[in-house]
Amino acid sequence: MKAAVDAHSHLYPRSYVELLKARTQIPKIVGELGDERFVIFPEEDREDGTGGRPMGPEFWDLQMKLAFMNRVGIGQTVLSLGNPWLDPFDAKESLQAARALNAELADLKDQTGARIVGLGVLPTDVADAVDVAGDVAVSPSLAGLVCGPKICGKTLDDEGLEPIWEELERFSLPLLIHPHYAAAVEELRGFGHAFPVAMGFPFETTIAVARLVFGGVLRRHPGLRLIASHGGGTIPYLAGRLDAAWASDPSLKDRLPDPPSLDLARLYLDCVLYHPRSMRAAADMVGSEKMAFGTDHPFSVADPKTNLTAIDQAFVGEEREAVLRGTARGLFDLPTLTGPSR
Repeated sequence: MKAAVDAHSHLYPRSYVELLKARTQIPKIVGELGDERFVIFPEEDREDGTGGRPMGPEFWDLQMKLAFMNRVGIGQTVLSLGNPWLDPFDAKESLQAARALNAELADLKDQTGARIVGLGVLPTDVADAVDVAGDVAVSPSLAGLVCGPKICGKTLDDEGLEPIWEELERFSLPLLIHPHYAAAVEELRGFGHAFPVAMGFPFETTIAVARLVFGGVLRRHPGLRLIASHGGGTIPYLAGRLDAAWASDPSLKDRLPDPPSLDLARLYLDCVLYHPRSMRAAADMVGSEKMAFGTDHPFSVADPKTNLTAIDQAFVGEEREAVLRGTARGLFDLPTLTGPSR
């Protein structure tokens, strides 16, 4: 069987782990090596330091990533820094970290014979982010960028992000949009990290993407190539309701003259959805040629076997080929493997 391409996978280099360990507020990493824990949500932030999710070497060890790929049957991985990226850091520190981390991520291509190709990360000042995006665009060893539900502290509809959108469009540079803080986090308390991960994350992605579309970003920049994590959150299910809400409010027509579902259909979506019905709903909105297999490794929510089974149930023939391999290879312009494929 042909190896799959993983379009959604993460790595936390030790240099980045140390940056998060120096923080005293969430998001942060606590504990000593061998007993480190990743603390994102307020419910996890316990005074005795026992909160958060365990972080073992699978988060930063490249050989463990490759071993995971071999076990699952993944030929190539598009790998990004995990949340919170550089959002918690000021402009100067984030720019230094972005350049260092992007160099580290770029090295992965040569280290793995192109089995792993990284996405770059942005600093927290808009002008700096434009410069870094340009550097990533001309790098032969980085395939795009990753961001959270905000860029440089701004929601994705904010007019202050126009220089970044212009730069991404100029280079046709892919951008993976990923959640971090979780929507409605207070309402989702009481069930550990299960509710924030299962609902808060996709709701956050839904809101971020809806703001982007209603703000007219894709209308102004039709050349943008944006990938929404976790199947776009609940966007495929709510696309019709978003159209109805848009039509009911005449004040929106200047920013978005056409129904939002037309722009939503131009997004790329990953298949970190775990169920064939969810995958079909997503594909019905954007087309299977804009869907890509992903694992979300190394987080505990990762379940590649279930995702692969769901893809087999949801897609056949050319559709399945696109989801498992073709979409990611085309979108990220992945190089031909120079080393062993397994």
